[in-house]
Amino acid sequence: MKNPLEKWWERLQFTLLFLALTVFVHGLFGWFHSWLRPSDPYKVPEGRASKVFQTGEGDDPNGSPGDRLRLFYWLGE
Repeated sequence: MKNPLEKWWERLQFTLLFLALTVFVHGLFGWFHSWLRPSDPYKVPEGRASKVFQTGEGDDPNGSPGDRLRLFYWLGE
């Protein structure tokens, strides 16, 4: 039969290991999410760069509806 203090020590070790691994996996998922997310298209340019964009009705003959839908889901535009 184990001593009650040994049982509590094992439980504490397991809890601390579980919390440490949870924090590690959360950080890993956060890093992966930031790596996967596209860059902000609306941010202010740095240095001497200027932001240039083309306006239009969206009737690009080379763009397919699938491409537009993919762009909408990816960038939200």
